[in-house]
Amino acid sequence: MEIKSVLSKNIYKYRKQKSLTQLQLAQLLGVSAQAVSKWEQSQSAPDIALLPELAQILGVTISELFLE
Repeated sequence: MEIKSVLSKNIYKYRKQKSLTQLQLAQLLGVSAQAVSKWEQSQSAPDIALLPELAQILGVTISELFLE
């Protein structure tokens, strides 16, 4: 599976596990809800600089964001 697709599915999965809406996650990261939506639909990917904070918010490691 393509890395961006795996990342998209994992962002969605871990966000749901934390009971966060796209808007809530976006606000925590300082991005738009549309950006989070695009990440989850594999239309784009988060900036690499956001990965540490994204992983921390979702309660996983950066590596876990990319695991199938």
